[in-house]
Amino acid sequence: MISIVKLLQSQPPRLPMDLDALLAELIEKMPEAVFTRWLTESVSLTWLEDDDERLGMTRFEEGPHELVRRRRLALDPGKITIGLHPQLTREEVLLKHTLAHELLHASGLLEHSQEHEQWLEKIAPGPQIEDSPLLQEIREQYLLDTKKKEWICSQCGFKWARKTVSRPLRCPKCAKRL
Repeated sequence: MISIVKLLQSQPPRLPMDLDALLAELIEKMPEAVFTRWLTESVSLTWLEDDDERLGMTRFEEGPHELVRRRRLALDPGKITIGLHPQLTREEVLLKHTLAHELLHASGLLEHSQEHEQWLEKIAPGPQIEDSPLLQEIREQYLLDTKKKEWICSQCGFKWARKTVSRPLRCPKCAKRL
């Protein structure tokens, strides 16, 4: 017997846009990289599980050693699967940004380098956190789960509650660099 919860999770979420059209639009904007010419034939999309902590992922089905060989010889990368989190359907801008991010990986820009970041901002800029309820929820969950709940200035000893993911640059009391 299949549980109703499992059945609902296996069905694709409702989309506010045509995902195939979005994929085609983004593939056209990809930079010329080692695997770019094969994206149309190689990429397939899937939905991640609801409890997955990632917004997106790219998986080359051939494995790491074969991928290195194919990159070196500029060969077809084989099948590439891009997984997207179902929660992305709530925010079109974040969905487009995440899909572009994963397509950049699929095209051959595997590292989170400055080049990757520049292309991503050019192709599909991400939303600001204040404009994205989903990113705000992720930040809140991270802050709840993290062990470090407050920042302490090593210069003056001032303590303040942690409200951001990244470490502050200066103390709000004495303004010294942390």
